[in-house]
Amino acid sequence: MILILKISLLTLITSFTSVSCDDYESPVRSIEEEQSTKLYVEQYDPTSDKGQYWHPESSTKPTLYWNCVEVIPIGNINAIGETERIRGLQYHLLAQSLAGLSNRAVEEGKSQVGVWLNDHSGLASYKSSKQALSSMGISEIGMQSAIELATRNYGEKDGINLKIKDLFDGYVLTDVENNPESNIVASVASHVYNSIIVDVRDKDYYESNGYTMTYDASEKTTQDAWNEFKDHCSNKALVVMPVQTGQLREFAIKNNLFVINLNKQYATSQGGQNIALFEEVLEWLEPNSPVYGWEQGVGEDQFVERVSKTGNIMVPYDWAYNTTLTSLDYRHRQPGLVKVKNPQFINWEEEGKKYVSFYLSDGDNVQWMMNTFPGTDYYTHPEVNNVKMSFGLPVDNLSMIAPSVCQYLFDNQNPETSIVQTFGGGYGYVDNYAQNKSRPTILKSLAEVTAAHMRQHRVKVLALMAKDVKSGASAEAYQAYIDANDQLEGIISVQYSPYAGGEGEIMWFTNANGYDIPVVTVKYSIWDFGGYNNVREGTPDYIANKLIGSTDSDPFNLVMVHAWSGFNEAGTVSGDIKGAGAAKLCADKLNENYKVVNIEEMIWRIRMHYRPEQTKQYFNEVF
Repeated sequence: MILILKISLLTLITSFTSVSCDDYESPVRSIEEEQSTKLYVEQYDPTSDKGQYWHPESSTKPTLYWNCVEVIPIGNINAIGETERIRGLQYHLLAQSLAGLSNRAVEEGKSQVGVWLNDHSGLASYKSSKQALSSMGISEIGMQSAIELATRNYGEKDGINLKIKDLFDGYVLTDVENNPESNIVASVASHVYNSIIVDVRDKDYYESNGYTMTYDASEKTTQDAWNEFKDHCSNKALVVMPVQTGQLREFAIKNNLFVINLNKQYATSQGGQNIALFEEVLEWLEPNSPVYGWEQGVGEDQFVERVSKTGNIMVPYDWAYNTTLTSLDYRHRQPGLVKVKNPQFINWEEEGKKYVSFYLSDGDNVQWMMNTFPGTDYYTHPEVNNVKMSFGLPVDNLSMIAPSVCQYLFDNQNPETSIVQTFGGGYGYVDNYAQNKSRPTILKSLAEVTAAHMRQHRVKVLALMAKDVKSGASAEAYQAYIDANDQLEGIISVQYSPYAGGEGEIMWFTNANGYDIPVVTVKYSIWDFGGYNNVREGTPDYIANKLIGSTDSDPFNLVMVHAWSGFNEAGTVSGDIKGAGAAKLCADKLNENYKVVNIEEMIWRIRMHYRPEQTKQYFNEVF
């Protein structure tokens, strides 16, 4: 922890100690006082390994890499029914397995040539990640299809053999059209047998190019994979993905992970489920292990809750690529610091105001960060400054999975906005986290590693989710996170579901330094329900009217904006305006009695309003 020196500033200290919260005036800043502001913003820890890194790491850098054309940009990358060898799910699995095995060979010191699966749609995230490879001195050889890489002989470059097909021992056979689970089985068998994935559609072609079958997964089930390969898999992470997908297979294969599907058919439970097996696999994992991916066609709480209860970290991360190379050597590539609201320069003169803070949902979603989140619909929306949007970010997971993307978001943070760590390690429910195991020990460990991530990136506010935000179990979790982090200024507590189930209640817990820390529950949420509103959830217009008509004596209003809801220009019905745009529709309908602030300012105002003496004491110590 960086030592914070206490500087005695006569004017500032006098103002804090001699006036009440209501008549406190922000001092005119002298040169000496300008310099003193560094004391607050320098409250963060230097980057170091405090045991907070749970993401499987690739520490060996390739010298070169092939840019593999993962799919011809026509049609669905996971489609079945395609007949051309370079199309559809069959080709996707080939490319993913080829990349996973090649990148594993680099880590094992058997090759100097990695494989990057050609990025999709020119997204900023993958551009920054490829640029990071270049910055590390890793050069692209050129672009080839997975078929070419699997079958062709290549020469040398700078004395390095560019041929990768000799790294593979054969192929694992799938039949994705007739047996969807053969995809899942092959994703595990591939790393066990060091073999690329080939479907029955293309079997003859690869055999004509010298490949022999090392394992037949064409009639196998996911249960078979568990029975046969459990002892060959790492229990420090898990991939859960639907059948009829290829994403994350490169990552699973490179790291020798088990892959599981809940639904036996894509996006429906009607073909049966692997619930009992899923529970067995979760029990097998080490506590606080990450579970990557997502399942389709099933309520998220059905699998997130099981992950949470066994004390593991659910990481929403499914439609993403190149995890081995985006996360390469992440311990030594950690991003810098978020911008924070310095409370010294909050204008405390305002009287009689009611405060509104807008917080965007789904900030735990790492795959979203890798796709559309950085764009103008959300993070760089033209209204983020006006509504002082507070963005949830999975700072912990993103800083490991794609440190260059995390840095990109830090660099492009609007200074009027707040970045909130979402959630405490991953997506889970703090009131049932690890309830099936040694909850106090596992919860304490997760709180400590979350604190390390937050402190090293200067993130001051934490968001947590609970099934019941007011329960005793939730209170136990709040205290654990507060005990672990004396730089934590406040917690946002979101209920699943409804988000606004806490009704705006503010709860208080004391940190290690004797300061009371507020846990602020969501009071309202902006959400498109397709024509109707709930008690505390609805359109921007509805929530604005709820705010204006409220007789609540508490002047603080945390409003969660549902990321996937869109509204028309009037803010009354469904439309295309999302995120900060939806918040602006609401804010524009409020009267002069309301002021919009970011969540950091709201938390400081809550602390000054309800704990003025403590807050002044803290300011005296810091400033």
